Amino acid sequence: MANSMLAAVRAATLAAADELSPDDGEETGAQASTETNRPPRAKETGMSGNQAPAAAGTISQADHDAAVAAAETKGHAAGVSAESKRLTTAMGAEGVKGDGGRMAAALDLAAKSPAMSGEDVAAFVVANVAAAKPTGGADAAAYEQQRLAASGLAQPGNAPKPADASAGWSKAAERINKRNG
Repeated sequence: MANSMLAAVRAATLAAADELSPDDGEETGAQASTETNRPPRAKETGMSGNQAPAAAGTISQADHDAAVAAAETKGHAAGVSAESKRLTTAMGAEGVKGDGGRMAAALDLAAKSPAMSGEDVAAFVVANVAAAKPTGGADAAAYEQQRLAASGLAQPGNAPKPADASAGWSKAAERINKRNG
């Protein structure tokens, strides 16, 4: 396949060169020096010289389809890898990572502007999207109080004591006695 393809390319190149050569038989400049080094055109058949002339389109359809499928697969894998790297760069940049608002903006911009690099997306977002305000100490203090209050619930001995059962029975007995008189 390589020999016939090479021969076809060479034959096409030489045919184009013949069309561009002067009509009066004179050869000038680089054409004169290359004509003396060129083998006869009528017998050009490839690299080995004993092969039959290659016709244009000697690649079988199955070989062509296989080459196209392989190129598509390789191109798809390269594209996925490049896009993954671009998004990782944009989302993991200093000033974007950890800030939900900026991460959402970076993802939106990267999706809508596929020509921008990850660095450009991150730089734009950092420059144009306000950083999230850190939570104040009040929220942290309230959380800590809730956490401490609930920590004792998981311990078997620290459960709150139920009301005395005998007190409940005595109230019920008093009510019954009042009704019966």
